[in-house]
Amino acid sequence: CEIKLIAAPVRLQDECVGNSCYPNLGDLMVGRAAQLKASSTCGLYRPQNYCILGYLENEQKCFICDSRSPYNLHHNPNSHRVENIITTFQPEHKMSWWQSENGVHEVSIQLDLESMFRFSHLILTFKSFRPAAMLVERSKDFGRTWKVFRYFAEDCANSFPGVSEGPADSIDDLICDSRYSGAEPSTDGEVVLKALDPTFDIHDPYDPTIQELITLTNLRVNFTRLITLGDTLLMRRRRNPQDKYYYALYEMVVRGSCFCNGHASQCIPMDGARGDTFTEPGMVHAKCVCQHNTAGFNCERCQDFYHDAPWRPGGKTDSDVCRRCYCHGHSEKCHFDLARYLATGGVSGGVCDDCRNNRAGPQCDLCGPYYYQDPQRSMDDPNACIPCECNPDGSVDRGLCDPVTGQCVCKQNVEGERCDRCKSGFYGFNRDDPSGCQLCRCNFMGTIRTGNPCDQTTGTCICEPFAFGPECDQCLPGYWGLGNTVYGCLPCDCDIGGALRTECSSVDGQCECRPNMVGLTCSEPAPGYFLAPLDFYIYEAEHAAPLVRDWDVIFPITWTGPGFVRVQDGAGLRFNVRNIPATLHYYVVVRYEPEVMCEYPCNCHHVGAYASSCSKFGGQCQCKPNVIGRCCDSCTPLTYGLGPDGCSQCDCDPSGSTAELCDQRTGQCSCREGVTARRCDKCNPGYYGFPLCRRCQCNGLADICDLVTGDCLDCREHSSGPHCERCKDGYVGDPVSGQPCEPCLCPDVNGSGRFFAISCNKDPHSGAPYCECLPGHTGLNCDSCAPGYYGDLRLPGGQCKECCCNNNIDPHDGEACDTVTGECLRCLHNTEGPRCQSCKRGYYGNAFAQDCKECSCDWRGIDHTKCPAGSPCFCNQETGQCPCRTGVKGTLCNECEDGYWNLDGESGCQQCNCDPEHALNYICDKITGQCFCQAEYGGRKCDECGPNHFGNPDIQCMSCDCNMQGTIYPACDPYTGECLCKPGVIGLFCDDCAPGHDTNFPACEPCHACYHLGEKTVSDVRRDIERIETIRPCPENDRPIFELQNLRNLLDKLQSLANVTAKDELEKLEELLALLPVSTRSLPLSLNASKLAEMTEKNITDLRSKLKEADAQVCQKHTSTLLLYNFNAYTLCISLLCGSKCLY
Repeated sequence: CEIKLIAAPVRLQDECVGNSCYPNLGDLMVGRAAQLKASSTCGLYRPQNYCILGYLENEQKCFICDSRSPYNLHHNPNSHRVENIITTFQPEHKMSWWQSENGVHEVSIQLDLESMFRFSHLILTFKSFRPAAMLVERSKDFGRTWKVFRYFAEDCANSFPGVSEGPADSIDDLICDSRYSGAEPSTDGEVVLKALDPTFDIHDPYDPTIQELITLTNLRVNFTRLITLGDTLLMRRRRNPQDKYYYALYEMVVRGSCFCNGHASQCIPMDGARGDTFTEPGMVHAKCVCQHNTAGFNCERCQDFYHDAPWRPGGKTDSDVCRRCYCHGHSEKCHFDLARYLATGGVSGGVCDDCRNNRAGPQCDLCGPYYYQDPQRSMDDPNACIPCECNPDGSVDRGLCDPVTGQCVCKQNVEGERCDRCKSGFYGFNRDDPSGCQLCRCNFMGTIRTGNPCDQTTGTCICEPFAFGPECDQCLPGYWGLGNTVYGCLPCDCDIGGALRTECSSVDGQCECRPNMVGLTCSEPAPGYFLAPLDFYIYEAEHAAPLVRDWDVIFPITWTGPGFVRVQDGAGLRFNVRNIPATLHYYVVVRYEPEVMCEYPCNCHHVGAYASSCSKFGGQCQCKPNVIGRCCDSCTPLTYGLGPDGCSQCDCDPSGSTAELCDQRTGQCSCREGVTARRCDKCNPGYYGFPLCRRCQCNGLADICDLVTGDCLDCREHSSGPHCERCKDGYVGDPVSGQPCEPCLCPDVNGSGRFFAISCNKDPHSGAPYCECLPGHTGLNCDSCAPGYYGDLRLPGGQCKECCCNNNIDPHDGEACDTVTGECLRCLHNTEGPRCQSCKRGYYGNAFAQDCKECSCDWRGIDHTKCPAGSPCFCNQETGQCPCRTGVKGTLCNECEDGYWNLDGESGCQQCNCDPEHALNYICDKITGQCFCQAEYGGRKCDECGPNHFGNPDIQCMSCDCNMQGTIYPACDPYTGECLCKPGVIGLFCDDCAPGHDTNFPACEPCHACYHLGEKTVSDVRRDIERIETIRPCPENDRPIFELQNLRNLLDKLQSLANVTAKDELEKLEELLALLPVSTRSLPLSLNASKLAEMTEKNITDLRSKLKEADAQVCQKHTSTLLLYNFNAYTLCISLLCGSKCLY
């Protein structure tokens, strides 16, 4: 067996290599009795009578049809079910047939196939007359729609008006055929239908027209009109004339094969699909053993992973074979794509599905999204695709990169190998920004020339040293000419003597000059004016009026003459100058010289200087960043807060401040109205949305809100919401309209331990508050448990809990469980128990899965002693096992154990009691009780001799050697061994045909009825001959009186034969007449009968003449000769009546 299993696929494959292949044709009827049905069958529900027209074999003309059980040659030969028409190849196959009910014209026979089949032709062989009209239909969708194959009728014009009678103009032309519908022959007539008319050439077997004709899932034969003969012309009354009109069919052959589209040469059972669950010799199975890499019941598609070429029906080249997809080892699934197939010029149409290892592409030849090909690995390597290293916030499609190079595809305003930073000139790296970053809104003339013009996080523009403003579009006070220098702006350089102030115009740098001063910096005198030298106005001290006071003799004289005065330490000089010509800025110049060189302390600031030492010349200390002054005790402009690290930048927010300068002690910037914080970067309390700073909308129930979103913070008076517009859970009111939020009573206030609501609201119509209860609670104030819940809400901490009934109650039923204890009261799904945790009595299964099924114990096999008195038997509530009687098994107690049978018995199954010596084992058939016997033995218990055997079973059973084709059942007498022959069969072994029957053994059909008309007379004549041969010779002239009397009796019998032929057989002759062609049915019946009678009378006259001659003979020899002659005369008579076929 193993060798066959291994070799079979190779053989099939060899048959299909490079070519189309097809399964062999067979009879689609074989093995499908369960899929065959007829709309009318005689005797299906009760025995029915039927008659045979012109039946002359014996006196019986009518018979019984009883199809309530299947046909059996020995036990039920009168069953004529539709399955009898399936070909069996048995010798007695014509002993069974299908027959419809009497007189029913419209009858159909339908064959339902389990899959698509290829149809070749149909042959119907009738036992009765063929139908006067019929049609054959086919379906390709399992009987949902039908199409007519062909019409058949004796008279097409009347039976199917409008249908052409042919010949067909095309292979799919629908015509009516009259060749198979006549009254002749009366039996064994055939109807033949070929799917494809052979008169037409077929160039393409897969043409849709051809496929429409040869493929089907169902075949239906519709008989529409019976043939009825002109028996009414005989003017005979009959009780039921319909009894002899019906359809009877010996055999129906549907030739075809499983339909495999040219891709298989063999088919196998479908296993479980419709009726095809077993195999039978000669059966045509439905499931193709597909080749050419195809699959499906009919090889109608390509096998999985063989979609690189389109599926086509089998042809003569390899181009019709399904090709394997190429996915580089990364997938086992693919599909066919016509667009790709056409784009590649028919080279490849397979597209791989579900590529593994992060692969993508039609052949898994590319790396999937967010991966790229490692250049050091091959395409088949499972680790060849490595992840993209792109920042998902800055790259297109959340981190997509080039699948070949790995280059990240950055958003428009993003750069970097990983797309992780803004381009120069952009800021605000943001995943939600389609471009990734925003453009820096800076004046390029006032921003730094190198690097980013703004901070890439905040977008704050980075100004040149002397430019300022949110966009660096202004020069600092004292500077002008934005963009005219690498520092952004030029210093005004206004002449301190010629200009009114140090600031100049920020546009052109023009200083504001004093009167009579001109020039950009006010450094030149106006025409007609000059600049006085520094000492133009000089006032010598000695010219000053002396200060009148008393002279203190304590101090030494310090005046040393004109131009000099000695000034002691700690002393001062006071001058009273009265001759100042104009109000100007004057420099007071005091020329002095020390009498002795002095040293001054550095006094470096201990916070602002790096060290306590200073420069020897001028005393300048070394200052920390942003610190100025000789002693490093002051902050530079735009900085504040002298500290250990120097001074900090003011960093005033340009959107919220009025200038860039800040208080050098506190760092407080000068803020716009509504803006606060040191940097002027926040809204005042009660405002949000910097820099616009809108007032918080909190319905007067909050003072502050979120500075960004405006959501109110710390809502008062039990309100909540972004604008304090609603009440907190457990409170009801309308803050928007000014109604205060008051606590809900559900049934008590929130926090009391008896608050069972999510929230409460007011009815929009009545304005009354109502509670929105927690799950499991109900009522206006949530003061009771909802259906399906229980609990005592009067107790502290009480709450409603879900009734634990394992989903076996109606959750909407208020009485399904006890509202206090939670006990389940109305269990559903056939369950019971305080938690509905068990199947109730009489049911079994899993109560937790709502799968309690009713016990189906078989009353025949249950042990009633184990059942409650007066109650039906219950099965085990978990397993469903019923209490079985002895010898019974099965969950339902519906099967006898091995060694037992007859479950229908009064006491259940009884022991087989098989003969231990003559049975193969102790097991018997569980329905019939038949033991499995050794070859020579039989009987239910194998305690008798078997079929075709006889003898004493306790000693030995011997073979009867009867011819089984010629015997009945049983074949022989079980005690004597005498063979029991069928009617018409004789012989010691029942192997020969009896007299009066033809010689075609084992059929041995009876001779025509006319043979039996004289059979008794022939027997009498033979007996007389035998007696005459024993008579002693008699003297001459002695008449044998007793023999002559016998001859006279013979004459009388022959006379009776003539009378019978003329009268009693008239009815039979009438029926024979009815079988003649219609053209001769009108001949006078009396003519046929009278001619036959005349022939008979003539023979009798001749016989009388011969008898007279016999009277003259007296010797034994002469008497014997005369009797033989008379016997021959009788033979002649019968020959005239009905021929000499059966006589001897």
